[in-house]
Amino acid sequence: MEIKKITNSSKLLFTVLTFVVFAFMFWASGPSRKTYTPIKYAATDLQPAVTPDARELTRITNDNLQELGASISPDGKKILYYTRNPMEIGNNQYHINLKTLGEQGVSPLLTAGCLQPSWMADNQGFYFKYSVAAKPVISKSKVENGGISYVSPNNNGEDDNFPNILRATNKILFGTAIGGSVQIATVDQNGLNFTILAEGRAPFAHPSENSFVFEKIVGDYWHIFIYDNNTGQQTQLTSGNQHNSYARISPDGKWIVFKRDFPKNSAHIMLMNTSGGNVKQLTTGNTWNERPEFGADGYIYFSSNAGNTEPYRKYDNFDIWRVKPNLQQ
Repeated sequence: MEIKKITNSSKLLFTVLTFVVFAFMFWASGPSRKTYTPIKYAATDLQPAVTPDARELTRITNDNLQELGASISPDGKKILYYTRNPMEIGNNQYHINLKTLGEQGVSPLLTAGCLQPSWMADNQGFYFKYSVAAKPVISKSKVENGGISYVSPNNNGEDDNFPNILRATNKILFGTAIGGSVQIATVDQNGLNFTILAEGRAPFAHPSENSFVFEKIVGDYWHIFIYDNNTGQQTQLTSGNQHNSYARISPDGKWIVFKRDFPKNSAHIMLMNTSGGNVKQLTTGNTWNERPEFGADGYIYFSSNAGNTEPYRKYDNFDIWRVKPNLQQ
């Protein structure tokens, strides 16, 4: 009886081993399988590095939150920016702050869903995206007395964003989403006459001419365009197999600063003239630098994740920096 138990156990073990061997042979005889190696990102540098086309790199903010979207007042004395706190939920993440350049301290202005500020010409008021409503709307406020006023009580599209003043027509230029596509539009300062101009996102007006820069998808990549609002003509300024975004025009109307994505979790601040020529790279190294904007003081302000201790979390620890470009044509 005992011998029979051992024999049955041996048969069962043999059957299992045979099945495993045949299963392995069937798997091995199938089509070749590609082996994927995870991308290894370099550790983030302690500060952005600059190329010979830039100088006077300075950190402007150094808080534990993410500081983004610097907008410098027309007189070059103050800076508006918004913070994002990843520990908060939803609209509570976003706040707008004011800082006087060259002085210590920061003044909180607006909280709960306020972001993407842009100065008015009077150095006192500013437009911004207000995202507390079910669909974000363009709003405005004053530095001195605060408060929130809607440009129009209702949203124009599904996600009104990046408002700034198109001085040539005295209209508000902004981006929005309509039917799942990104669009660029204008509206009167009283909220009337909503007009769609072109497909694209993140528009920024020329300081004097009736034109603006924006970004639009071409194939698989975002590229910078300039739009002539008199003729409706669009001209592509960047090309290649890299994303180019967040274009901003200099106060003298001669230069465009923008962000370009590079491999292995890095992005850098680029410069070109308004015809798309004389392209310069201003920052370099293992940092993610974005959302640049010219100041009236001749500096370019941007956000950087320099000093981030976790390279896989590229959007953490953003601070605002500035750098002075070499603007020889």
